[in-house]
Amino acid sequence: MKLVFVVVFGLVFTICHAIEFKHHNYKNMLKYMNDIHKKCPNITRLYDLDNKTVQGRRLTVMEITENPGKYVPLKPNFKYIGNMHGNEVLGRETLLYLLDYLCTSYLAKNPETEHLLQTTRIHILPSMNPDGYEKAVEGDCSSVRGRANGHGIDLNRNFPDQFKKIRNQQPETEAIIKWLDQYPFVLSANLHGGSLVANYPFDDDEKMKEMYAASPDDDVFVHIAKNYSYNHPTMHFGKTKCGDHFKDGITNGAKWYNVAGGMQDYNYLHGNAFEITVEMDCCKFPHGQHLKKQWEDHKRSLIDYIKLSHLGLKGTVKDTSGNGITGAKIDVSYPDGKTRIPIHSRDGGDYYRLLLKGNYSVTVSVHGKTLTTQVHVDGLPTKIVDFIVGPDSITAQSVHAAAPAVSGNVATVNVPAVNVMAAANPVDDIKKEVKEHQGKPVKSSRSDNVAAAAVIVTIGVIVCVLAGVVLFRKVKDLRGNDNQGGYAKINQEKFDAYEP
Repeated sequence: MKLVFVVVFGLVFTICHAIEFKHHNYKNMLKYMNDIHKKCPNITRLYDLDNKTVQGRRLTVMEITENPGKYVPLKPNFKYIGNMHGNEVLGRETLLYLLDYLCTSYLAKNPETEHLLQTTRIHILPSMNPDGYEKAVEGDCSSVRGRANGHGIDLNRNFPDQFKKIRNQQPETEAIIKWLDQYPFVLSANLHGGSLVANYPFDDDEKMKEMYAASPDDDVFVHIAKNYSYNHPTMHFGKTKCGDHFKDGITNGAKWYNVAGGMQDYNYLHGNAFEITVEMDCCKFPHGQHLKKQWEDHKRSLIDYIKLSHLGLKGTVKDTSGNGITGAKIDVSYPDGKTRIPIHSRDGGDYYRLLLKGNYSVTVSVHGKTLTTQVHVDGLPTKIVDFIVGPDSITAQSVHAAAPAVSGNVATVNVPAVNVMAAANPVDDIKKEVKEHQGKPVKSSRSDNVAAAAVIVTIGVIVCVLAGVVLFRKVKDLRGNDNQGGYAKINQEKFDAYEP
């Protein structure tokens, strides 16, 4: 009887779990992450970056995936970084909530979360600048108090730059650079505050003027930035309460203002990782009562952006014995010769190349040998092209499509409005199990246990349903409509006109 009570109570607790929306200082942030790890030990791993901050704080990352810490062939690595500027806190808090949500929904067997964690290694650094955070003040929407690190340096002006010499590199910056060397990240986002926009490379140009500085992968960056913007209820409208105006809620970095030494350009040019910078709200450090709505507004964007790690082309480069080759160069160009930034194979010979739907020339160069092949990419599902390097030549072993990495056609941002909280319905599952037991003969020695379990589950179901009704009404009040037929549908219609 006691065992049944414990098991069923634990199940009901998981179903009814609610995120606690409040700010977390350094100590509480680490505790929050440790609590998630204890709740989901099989799908989470905590690790620290190589460098500590100026003031000696650890830069703690949580990896959340099935088989964390293990290399899985053709399973891409994704990362989120929050709180690079210590006073811009929404990234820090929403990433903690995202970890909590992924853990809890996985335990509840949410099919979207299960598939995401089966196919993607997700690394989350909630705070890159915990020193600055400790100086910042709740309710301060616009000042720079706490923005810099412990040495007073702006970390988003501290990375090696393609045009300008950057001096006095900080330990936090070095930690990220080493991190990029350790993991072959495919896609990334850097979460900031102070406006409401998805910003993409390049962040600066040689003349340091406010003009559009397109990267060789401008079409991909525009697409992934729009994916984030159009999954947010208001970002895509392009008008912010802080006075900024951005068409579709996105902007090229240099066109907005020049940033030399920015992290997103470094990721793209030196790390094989496509990164955008998301400004999450005009207020940098909002009061705690606003955190719940911010999470609700960004939740779908944060989840669907991760799925874009599977956009385009991937495969392996191996020798004839099946050994992966690291450092093979992969160049991709359009048939007209327009080239993109080259990437290189990493762990196990894996390579990943984000591409939109189209025809491409793919050239692999390694050990003095070169092969060019023509490839058609559908966006999603991912196209897989494997290369075998022999003594005298390279051959394309296979050209086929992978199983869909996600449900829905995220490649073209045909993202249906989804009530994710109801996507997996464990309450209905429990009702079904209880109903299946009704009327069936049960051994007398277990009848009391089953009856007690049924009572506990029934109480849990009633509590959760009532809580769900209250929560639904609250969300509806916050947004002005439900998210099944409101903004998401309008967003999709508007986005179709700007399909790249």
